[in-house]
Amino acid sequence: MPADGIICLDNGIYKIWFARNYPARQPNTVLLGNALATMGAGLPSAMASAMVYPSRKVMAICGDGGFMMNSQEMETAIRLGLNITILILNDNSYGMIRWKQANMGFKDWGLTYGNPDFVKYAESYGASGHRVTGAEMLPGLLQECLGTGGVHLIDCPVDYADNDRILNKEIKELSAVVSTQG
Repeated sequence: MPADGIICLDNGIYKIWFARNYPARQPNTVLLGNALATMGAGLPSAMASAMVYPSRKVMAICGDGGFMMNSQEMETAIRLGLNITILILNDNSYGMIRWKQANMGFKDWGLTYGNPDFVKYAESYGASGHRVTGAEMLPGLLQECLGTGGVHLIDCPVDYADNDRILNKEIKELSAVVSTQG
């Protein structure tokens, strides 16, 4: 994203990684509901950002569950002639809820589901749909979508298998070491 580009994060496990690693270079370029569990806010936030700042690059970053809560608003974005890119991080589940419940020892029940074909779904509204088939494809596809007008949707599969190890074990171990050195 350019320095004045705006990312609008929905709510999901990926938000932790963006909050920790995304280098915001200007104020108000990372919009997120923080710990308020605002599933479904990514797309509407991006639409509002594109309306207020039509010359800036705007991207909604959504999990598949959060996206589906307001996905019909693609029609509004297209009707209004907005320029936005929607990146769906697709794990076919409520990933953050699944991760948190597993960490608390709960069984995985009712948190996985099937999604529509997001590329066809986007196209049915008149948006451009794209599917990531390999990690090396994503950077170029993001540049292409951000550099082209209109509404673009990118369906990007994700695997959160390492989250438990990294977020529940390694970070706690590192924090314990750092706190004893302080």
